[in-house]
Amino acid sequence: MEKTLNIRPSDFLLDRVFNPAEDQDIGMATPAYLAEACGIIPDFFCQACNYAEPLTLDAIADGMDAEYQFGGFCYPFHGTVDDHNGIYKSHDGDPDLAPLARFIFKGTRFECFVYQYGITAIRDRATRETKVARFD
Repeated sequence: MEKTLNIRPSDFLLDRVFNPAEDQDIGMATPAYLAEACGIIPDFFCQACNYAEPLTLDAIADGMDAEYQFGGFCYPFHGTVDDHNGIYKSHDGDPDLAPLARFIFKGTRFECFVYQYGITAIRDRATRETKVARFD
């Protein structure tokens, strides 16, 4: 029997923190469950950061949209991401969402938050510029 090892580049190129807001409900989930809940969104982020030239928030958003191919940041959500803990606050009156995970592309100032329902935020930590969309 042949054994295969599937290694995702995002597992090595992204620093990740599960439940960065220390939400009690999310805290009951295992890291494996939270990784599964994030799906391949971290892979989109990693790939976009790897190939963005120059490495800007707009280039990352465009790269993620190209990888996803079904919308994404071309259909932006209007809301804010808390500077302290990454909680997403919708402008539509929806409940606040704590991030399932935060990913930082190693050696850069760019981060990605993944929330329930495929809601995703990317942010430039230096300028605080943020983009939010859904990758379902």
